[in-house]
Amino acid sequence: MARIIIFATTDLISDQRVHRTALTLNQAGHSVLSIGRRLDKTPKKVEKKYQVQFFNMFFRTGFLFYFFFNLRVLFFLLFHKFDLVCSNDLDSLLGCRLGCFIKKKPIVYDSHEFFTETPELIDRPFTRRIWLTLEKLCLKGIKYSSTVSEGIANEYYKRYGIRMAVVRNLPFRNENFGHKSTRPTLIYQGALNKGRGVELAIEMMKYLSCYYLIIVGGGDLEIKFRKQVIDLNLFDRIEFRGRLPYDKLHELTSKAWLGLSLEEDLGLSYRYALPNKLFDYIQAQVAVMVSDLPEMSKVVNEYGVGMVASTRKPKELADLVLNFIENKVQREETIKNLNKAFNILVWENEKSILLELYEKALAG
Repeated sequence: MARIIIFATTDLISDQRVHRTALTLNQAGHSVLSIGRRLDKTPKKVEKKYQVQFFNMFFRTGFLFYFFFNLRVLFFLLFHKFDLVCSNDLDSLLGCRLGCFIKKKPIVYDSHEFFTETPELIDRPFTRRIWLTLEKLCLKGIKYSSTVSEGIANEYYKRYGIRMAVVRNLPFRNENFGHKSTRPTLIYQGALNKGRGVELAIEMMKYLSCYYLIIVGGGDLEIKFRKQVIDLNLFDRIEFRGRLPYDKLHELTSKAWLGLSLEEDLGLSYRYALPNKLFDYIQAQVAVMVSDLPEMSKVVNEYGVGMVASTRKPKELADLVLNFIENKVQREETIKNLNKAFNILVWENEKSILLELYEKALAG
């Protein structure tokens, strides 16, 4: 049994990927500790089958947050015993690499996204150059790593020559379904940040008078999106539900008729994204509408679980929704395909890739 410490700069509550990793390693017989940061809305007690700990950070954003978070990671590793460390994303990698280098222990790097190709950094060239320098330094010599899609793995190989295992964001099998809403309901779950298609989805609702949109999640632009709903007078069509634990989220999602994942092509990270929500919708047996981006469209087309939207015009998107919902034959065919995909695109079929990666890392 190995002692494994997992670090992430999130508060872990809605970080499904970290949870899946920690729980799977715990079930494999390892002693697992997940460490994130405490936010204002983080519950005081978080009960998991593995250990959970939070850093209380004085600085919440910007350079000082990342500096002191990684400093705390380093000192934590220097004064605690462990056999392996998992760093989630570039913003926790420096402290993990230094700690593992000093203690001569292996590290697994899990890239949830192409960090330096996110919209938040592309628009800030100076800050991006700093992260690119850090990425180049920290990824040098990394032997064991993983990411969410083939597209991102290929880009990392082109840039740094490292082979990443592809561990997709597949959910645990979950048959706890809610009853479908009587009113045609759309759902968006995920971060309320730039380029996620939330603003577009809200705009689209102007043309769907009998429909309802539920937005689940939080993020930097939540206030902006709430104001957009007010300005468009769409109170009766759109509801914000905040962040939800996965079990409650799954039950709510299963009541919807259509799940949205309308990311904009604002960089390689979004272009090759395979987000949790896409597979969460499928596991909840909810048809999906996704952007025409290579990784997401590949899944939708391969399994026939919804629509690929080649337009970003709100009226045209609304027409796609209406045509799909009102086309009984197409909807019934999609439901059949969802029933098949439900048994295939599950974590139980994916976790062997993760376990093999960690076995190799522990064996050295």
